[in-house]
Amino acid sequence: MIEENRVAKRKSHTKSRRGCYSCKTRHTKCNEVRPRCGNCVRLDIHCSWPIIQNQYSVSSPQSNGSSHLSPQIAETFAAQSPSATGPSEEELSISDFRLLHHWLSRCHESLRPYAISSQEDTLWRDECTEIAFQHPPLLHGYLALSAVHKALTGLGSDRQSLLSQADSHISRGLAIYRRHLEAPMAERAIPMFMTSTVLFTYNLGSAHLEKPEDPIDGIHHCFRLLAGIKMVVMPYFPQIKDSTVFSRLVGLGQGDDPDSLDVRGKDDSIPEILALKELTGSLLNAQDRNACLVEVDELHKTAVRLRYVSPRSDEYSLILRWASYLQDHFMHLVSAHNPIACIILAFFAALLAQARPVWWVGRWPQWLLTACEQLLAATPELLKWLEWPRRIMDTRIWSVVSTPASFDPPSTGS
Repeated sequence: MIEENRVAKRKSHTKSRRGCYSCKTRHTKCNEVRPRCGNCVRLDIHCSWPIIQNQYSVSSPQSNGSSHLSPQIAETFAAQSPSATGPSEEELSISDFRLLHHWLSRCHESLRPYAISSQEDTLWRDECTEIAFQHPPLLHGYLALSAVHKALTGLGSDRQSLLSQADSHISRGLAIYRRHLEAPMAERAIPMFMTSTVLFTYNLGSAHLEKPEDPIDGIHHCFRLLAGIKMVVMPYFPQIKDSTVFSRLVGLGQGDDPDSLDVRGKDDSIPEILALKELTGSLLNAQDRNACLVEVDELHKTAVRLRYVSPRSDEYSLILRWASYLQDHFMHLVSAHNPIACIILAFFAALLAQARPVWWVGRWPQWLLTACEQLLAATPELLKWLEWPRRIMDTRIWSVVSTPASFDPPSTGS
């Protein structure tokens, strides 16, 4: 048992709680100077400010009353969303059409870690785009992702202009998205789910334009977005899960659903992850320990599934499934930079590093490992637990990729 005064302490630092939307999106500390903060002046981009609320209600079609998001999740959406009186909708400009062309020709296919047949790709691209034309928040999200992708891969001639376009589109999309959150409708369930996934992807991907000051805080913010997505779509989940959109976004091939993977891997284990259960004995109270034990078990289950998933499936849907079901108490431990919870987070980063690379994940595994190493520098007896994640990441060549690796289906049809 490690004594309380020997457990690594989080470095004290001030944190921007009411910063502008642009800084929050880039996981950067905001100096909160209005009407344009220092970062937005420096980058010469639009500066919009969120309305921070303690909570707001989202009506559920399955109840007579209103279901409420937790204050923490509500704050996350409020921080992500500019005021509903923000930039209004307007016709697309020539530069917007260039972004749309980039989305259709390059960006949409770069979100997956594998290539699919041209026929399937065309159907998926056309379906996504048609839905986006009828749902402005999704269209703005696609254009924002496209701008970030062009800026990261050097396919745009003016990086600064692309950053400004990305900021503008995500702001405009979020202003509408938030209004829709406050007045949910069954006919918007699928496009809202699609917009939520774009928002999450944008938050991870745009961080590569300016590395987060604290990657642990940054990934915790993304975890809260995942939790919020789950709560928002849950009332309509039966409708969403039976749609072709859901199956395409999840990207799991036939026979690669979690239950089937659990059957195939029932006799397998990964000792390095299971050993984390021993580590949880270093925690100072039973509630913390129980929360970490649950997440270690779920992380181990996820890691075993990854061993048996086929190349036809998107492994990120399995990895992020772990993140989307995290307990509130474990999320609190990550937010507080609890050393044991952060070690578990480093193992999660190792699973990300084992997946085929995509640009929107990019260097997040490396950032998280480095942040955990810095956190544990004062406690060598805990630092040694990062050897397994470090060994996995040492085998990776880190780069921001623009397109997925080609995948040629085996001739056997297996």
